[in-house]
Amino acid sequence: MKYIRILLVLCLLLVGCQSKEKPEDDPKVAEKKENRVSFVAVGDNLMHQRLLDEAKTEDDYDFSPYYANIKPYIEKADLAFVNQETILGNGASGYPQFNTPDVMAKNLHDVGFDIVNGASNHSLDKGEKALLHSIEVFKNYPDMKYIGLYDSKEARDHIETIECNGITIALLSYNQLTNGYPLPHSYSMNLFDEEVIKQDVENAKEISDFVIVSCHWGNEYETKANSFQRKYATLLADLGVDVVIGTHSHTLQPIEYIEGQDGHKTLVAYSLGNFVSGMMEEDTQLEGMLSFDLVKEGNQTSLENVTLTPLVNHYEVTNPKDAYGTRVGFTVYRLKDYTEELAAAHGLNGYEGISISIEKMKQRVNERITSGIDIDM
Repeated sequence: MKYIRILLVLCLLLVGCQSKEKPEDDPKVAEKKENRVSFVAVGDNLMHQRLLDEAKTEDDYDFSPYYANIKPYIEKADLAFVNQETILGNGASGYPQFNTPDVMAKNLHDVGFDIVNGASNHSLDKGEKALLHSIEVFKNYPDMKYIGLYDSKEARDHIETIECNGITIALLSYNQLTNGYPLPHSYSMNLFDEEVIKQDVENAKEISDFVIVSCHWGNEYETKANSFQRKYATLLADLGVDVVIGTHSHTLQPIEYIEGQDGHKTLVAYSLGNFVSGMMEEDTQLEGMLSFDLVKEGNQTSLENVTLTPLVNHYEVTNPKDAYGTRVGFTVYRLKDYTEELAAAHGLNGYEGISISIEKMKQRVNERITSGIDIDM
């Protein structure tokens, strides 16, 4: 019985941040890990009808092949974030009223994601019943945090935290648009509200070492942050938030530090673009994976090793003359791993005059990421 009690205690200590790598034997490495958390974030996981069709199996769906090329870099991080753009509403449908099969939660879990944002402009596509269903599905994976959607006022008021390597991280989520659908309840999802945000951040800072905020905002297809994004990014910086992860535009937007009123610097990624999608605009194929270390030394906290790794959303076509109807082979590559042969095979080549080019993608990255953020491409 003594050994059983010891085992139970060890299991409880591991809940919240399970190591994705084999333990290090070097005690110096172990000591370093105790006050450091590696974090990685990607953008919109957006399941269009073509992706549903390809993922269909005999009795279910399997989206895991879409992530095979990027999985090693997701599971390597201590914590990984993704925006699940489309609701898991107990069904399957693409644009314009998305509904993603339940197995997506398992697939994201297996890839190595620890934090999934569910608040987007498509969260209410299938109504309250679907929203509640999605929450229940993710409850099957207690080691993965599903943020942004709530089934009660108590759940909304509760500040979600995740603990890893001796560091506590608070997770907040806000969404700008609902595509015209009214919220079923005021607590169902956080819309942008200055007073609510101020109170949430204050509460979050009391119980955590770092505060990370997911913001679904801005205008689709724009490559620069608009006035709404900048207004709330400034507010979050003034409140002392550590990192803002932006989504929704489907394009890679600038990443910068904003200095708040007290001198605290907030890392703001206005939009990381898509992750996996079936979109057909050239600029929606360029994406970002943001990585950084959260470091705590005594009472001092900092961000280190902030890096953007550009990604490419890739798919091909069985008939180059019919790009819209025959897209296949959806996956994601790091831009640094993308080859000229892959670029030449991209399904958008020739569609409405589009030509996928590695050099053009690199140029766009350099044009948008100009504030001293390291770029790995």
